Amino acid sequence: MLNLLSNVLPVVRIVLGIMLFSSISAMLHAASFTVQPESAKEGFSITEQQAIALFYQRNLHLIAASLNIDNAEAQEIIAGAIPNPVFSFTLQELTPKAFARESRHLAVPAQVPQIQQLIETAGKRRLRIESSELATEAVNFDVQDVARLLTNAVRHNFYNLLLAQKTVSVANNNLEHYLELVRVNEIRLKAGDIPPMEVVRIEVESIKAQADRDRAQAELNQAQADLLLLLGWPEDSPEISAVEAWPEAIPEIAMIGQEELVRGALDRRPDMRAARVRIAQARKMLTLAQRQIIPDVTISAFYARDQGNQFANTGGVGISVPIPLFYQQKGEISQARVGLNSSELALRQIEQSVRTEVMKAAAAWRSADTIARRFEASVTGKVEVLRKSQETAYRKGAVGVLELIDSQRSYRAIMLDYYTALANRSKAWADLLMAYGEEVKEVRNSPRYLTDQFAQFPEDRPEFRQAPGNQ
Repeated sequence: MLNLLSNVLPVVRIVLGIMLFSSISAMLHAASFTVQPESAKEGFSITEQQAIALFYQRNLHLIAASLNIDNAEAQEIIAGAIPNPVFSFTLQELTPKAFARESRHLAVPAQVPQIQQLIETAGKRRLRIESSELATEAVNFDVQDVARLLTNAVRHNFYNLLLAQKTVSVANNNLEHYLELVRVNEIRLKAGDIPPMEVVRIEVESIKAQADRDRAQAELNQAQADLLLLLGWPEDSPEISAVEAWPEAIPEIAMIGQEELVRGALDRRPDMRAARVRIAQARKMLTLAQRQIIPDVTISAFYARDQGNQFANTGGVGISVPIPLFYQQKGEISQARVGLNSSELALRQIEQSVRTEVMKAAAAWRSADTIARRFEASVTGKVEVLRKSQETAYRKGAVGVLELIDSQRSYRAIMLDYYTALANRSKAWADLLMAYGEEVKEVRNSPRYLTDQFAQFPEDRPEFRQAPGNQ
């Protein structure tokens, strides 16, 4: 029996050791999976300009728009192409007798190599080149206009995120005050200073404050998701937060009058500039259609080797010109004239739209700025003093619990209204910049550059590891 135990015990020890090692490995493996989400969600702050820069690099709509530039540049190459010469080779005087045995001493069939070159007249090639260059310029303005519109969307999402952060901050502050009041009231209740109903009322308000905080957090998560989606970040990207800095108005834009704003927008907006360029292009196309009446010339030259002629080796030149007798390009001219009229009409429509957008944006900006300034001048400082004085008075028994609750509610409502006013002013300023035609940073023409940048996630870039607000 002892021998049997002595043989079994080492095996048992080995089995127990393996089981223990497996258990420890499983625990470490589980711990590693529980730690990874925490490290993956380590957030960082981002400024408004950083968000716009990332948008330029990663947004698929802007990348797709930039592909039109490459296409327009390819059309330039096609328009400037010179027609290739045409080579032909002809055998003349072919007859079955020429290949018979008895005819071998006679002349072989005549050989005529020939080359032809089309020469475009009346400056048609130059007009095509100039028209395609204008088309490329218009497409560049189109891409800038897409960037102008989508940059405004980035700004709106950034301000929504900043407002959501402020809402969470107010909700947390409000909840902390209620929790502190609950703690103090429980002490006062034990001392017999207040009735139990006051404690219950404060506890109910604290529960409501917690619900407000949860709703604010849900809105914050949604605002983060909206901005990340617009920037094209992956699903497992870290939590993003906006650097708490509302935009400052540019005096050169904010202080000028409405008519001057309209004139500036008409001069600088990329959609207006694209419409003007397309009118110039349409005029070039009309001139080109009118000059198509003038026929092009084809020049040819040939060499003939014919042993049967008196002169065996001869050459010659030729010229051919189509005669515009029956058709004189009237359809193409009419079509080009319609294109010019359509371009001029589009310019007038865009001009009316620009005037309306600028007027509305300027009025909205001035209204939102006035409301925000009123909050900053007379409300935000007083409401904090009022809340603190009401809390002090309540603890001393000078005011009741209803007055205290009313002061807390007023503080929350006013602060939320204040931050909403700041967000509305920021969005109105962004809309004014969009309507005025703010100069956006140059978007690289090459989609390959954008695609390369798109492959590099911002969390891997050093400038975002030390972003402001993440220190």
